[in-house]
Amino acid sequence: MKQIKLGSILFTLLLAMGTLHADVKRYEVKSGIIEYKSSGGGEMMGIKTQMSGTNKVAFKEWGAVELHQSMTNSVVMGREENIQDTIKIENGKVYVVDYEKKVISEYDPSTLMQSQYKDLIKSAKEMIVDMGGKKIGDETIQGYDCEVWEIPQAKLWLHKGIALKTVANVMGITNTMEATIIQLNVIVPDKDLQLPDFPIKTIQESDLPSQMPQLTPEQMQQMQEMMKNFTQK
Repeated sequence: MKQIKLGSILFTLLLAMGTLHADVKRYEVKSGIIEYKSSGGGEMMGIKTQMSGTNKVAFKEWGAVELHQSMTNSVVMGREENIQDTIKIENGKVYVVDYEKKVISEYDPSTLMQSQYKDLIKSAKEMIVDMGGKKIGDETIQGYDCEVWEIPQAKLWLHKGIALKTVANVMGITNTMEATIIQLNVIVPDKDLQLPDFPIKTIQESDLPSQMPQLTPEQMQQMQEMMKNFTQK
């Protein structure tokens, strides 16, 4: 489970790089608040896992400022665990909350370009194409028209670059996340974009190896595939 969490952090950093180095809108919608329910399970390395949870994404300024929050309940070999995650993108910087240590790590994505992960610097569309992704149809989620994209081990329902539904099967774990409440082009309250009151630690290039342990190429690709719920067209 820690590897999956690491993958989400890496992919979020990758998206933030696009915000820093390209004068483009991350979404075709100015602002939004979207709530999701997720469920899944399976067997990874012989260990049975069940998961359920809720997710919330709030963004403004076409995605330049965005907060992801998730609460996940997992049962692994009969042992229950509740995991809370919060990641914020703000004008190119990424903030990752560690609730156990009660600290927030601030990443300047430019430092990532000098790290062992520099080969990850591609646009989301490039990654989809590289993995053989293709559009397979059009469907509607809660009245919103979506393009349905298929990549190895995952399907995505995208409305103007925003994922309203994802179904992924990674390392034996199937996970489905679907929007239950969708509010677009609304005023986003400051509280929906607020980080907890923890001290902020700036992550330098020298910190990256210890903060982000090495993954194999196969693991990295699997993490990228799973995290397409953050992607854009």
